[in-house]
Amino acid sequence: KLVALPAFTDNYLWLWHDGQKAIAIDPGQASPVFEALDNLKLSLEAILVTHHHKDHIGGVQELQQKTNALVFGPEHSAIPKPYQVLRAKDKIELLDQTIEVLEVPGHTLSHLAFLTAHGAGGEAQILFCGDTLFSGGCGRLFEGTPGQMLNSLASFKSLGDDTQVCCAHE
Repeated sequence: KLVALPAFTDNYLWLWHDGQKAIAIDPGQASPVFEALDNLKLSLEAILVTHHHKDHIGGVQELQQKTNALVFGPEHSAIPKPYQVLRAKDKIELLDQTIEVLEVPGHTLSHLAFLTAHGAGGEAQILFCGDTLFSGGCGRLFEGTPGQMLNSLASFKSLGDDTQVCCAHE
């Protein structure tokens, strides 16, 4: 199950869960995640970070300290430690599902996206794309080049039409 958690004035944090355990994606604030975990009676298993901007990592340290959740993300000194550094084509197993790591530079140089496998029951893939793709465009280029962003966006074109895209802003 997937829950969008509004944060700040224009962010979405994502909570992906199986009814017992949850994964938080890009928790820029801890409070919306704690509230959802409490309301849904879930335990936080892991935190996925797409990139190092404060509105995506601001709640990581508090969530990790209070839940002992594992943290996964790109290599960058701003991301609170300890965490497991991921790179393109890495795969991790969470919630009994395989998640593939995509490198999608453009918005930042070390930006990642996370892609779930199709579910055994035919459920659609889920793409957690951070600030690479929005519902109305793409993220600003802070560190990357236009060519990098174009290549990153083009990599999403190969995903199936049934892929559910979870962006971090509108």
